[in-house]
Amino acid sequence: MNFIIDCQIFPFDIMVHFGKRKELYKELVRFHLLKNEINNIKNASFKNRSIMFSGGQTLLYMEKQPATLNDLAILQHEIFHCVCFILDRAGVKYSKKSDEVFAYFIQFITRKIYERIKVIS
Repeated sequence: MNFIIDCQIFPFDIMVHFGKRKELYKELVRFHLLKNEINNIKNASFKNRSIMFSGGQTLLYMEKQPATLNDLAILQHEIFHCVCFILDRAGVKYSKKSDEVFAYFIQFITRKIYERIKVIS
């Protein structure tokens, strides 16, 4: 499964990919990445990962679609990384004054993903 989340108030998208890495590579080519960035992913070893590329594109990758509580916990871990990447790029640093921005953005991304994978209907 592969889909794009439009971050709406921030000028960034998140590509979410659950599945085989071979399929991920095909999608990354369409995500307008530099060839060396795609090659770096091909040569890396990971099952779950979040990455922000040089152009601001963000990837949330999991080897399989979340199906267990542990998988959902890992998904939350990766969502947190995506939110940190995007907010850092937007100039929002984590602090007591900005923690609600982080919390709402995590909530927004979580809901978008849960809707797609039908965690609760």
